[in-house]
Amino acid sequence: MKRTCLAVVAAACLIGATAASVSASTPAPAPGKVSVHLLRPAKAPSGAPRTALPRPARAGNAAVTSGNWSGYAATACGSCHLRYVQAQFNMASVNCTATPDAFVSHWAGLDGLFTGTVEQTGVLAYCSGGAPGYLAWYEMYPDPPVYFTGDIAPGDAFAAAVYFNQGTGRWQLGLTDVTTGASLATAQACPAGASCQDRSAEVITEAPSDASGVLPLADFGVENYTGAAVTSYNGTRGTLASQAGVWTQNSVTMAGASGVLAVPSGLQGGQAFSVAWHAAS
Repeated sequence: MKRTCLAVVAAACLIGATAASVSASTPAPAPGKVSVHLLRPAKAPSGAPRTALPRPARAGNAAVTSGNWSGYAATACGSCHLRYVQAQFNMASVNCTATPDAFVSHWAGLDGLFTGTVEQTGVLAYCSGGAPGYLAWYEMYPDPPVYFTGDIAPGDAFAAAVYFNQGTGRWQLGLTDVTTGASLATAQACPAGASCQDRSAEVITEAPSDASGVLPLADFGVENYTGAAVTSYNGTRGTLASQAGVWTQNSVTMAGASGVLAVPSGLQGGQAFSVAWHAAS
């Protein structure tokens, strides 16, 4: 894989970067501004999909079941906070014959598992009338997502990072299409009226939602994630695997009324896993 740097952490290559290099990165874009290189702003696809909170139910010490998320999360201890998450993943092709009108997002972010906000960036693949579409995006939930287009294709490798800059009080979100070099970066404040707590870090495959609820999950086959890394406010660096006294590893399985929709594999080295599609709804 080519070494490509995210604009949001321009001084440190995301592939193989350490959290220490991120904290010493060059300044992020001005608050509220987006730096776009080849990726262009895009209209929301039909159905206006967006993130929804996972409404999880604990099923054990580290296992969580959700109606719309699947993957892994690091949950901070009671007095701890997490400031950084990164991961790499591919744009999985969607099977629009099996799921002609359906959606799936793959992303990395902070918050959301047991809090009311999510600070995240990733990719969206969807089927509309049997035709596939692929977009990049970032979202400061509960604000709506901001979409981008460009030369985004199935099989492209992506690198995503979200970093809370304690000096500016802004979240720096960056996404790079490692295959093409296209990227986006932005620095955003917590949404008005919300409380962003940095209480968890996630790497997730999601069935997006609209005003009516969770949308059908597009058949993406298998999504592979690698290079997951997490850093806490106090500088503890690690992977999604539990760090004693700082954060706890959670696996997240997506299940609907009909049963399991998507399930993660085991976590390899704390930083690599896959999510397999099972059903649309």
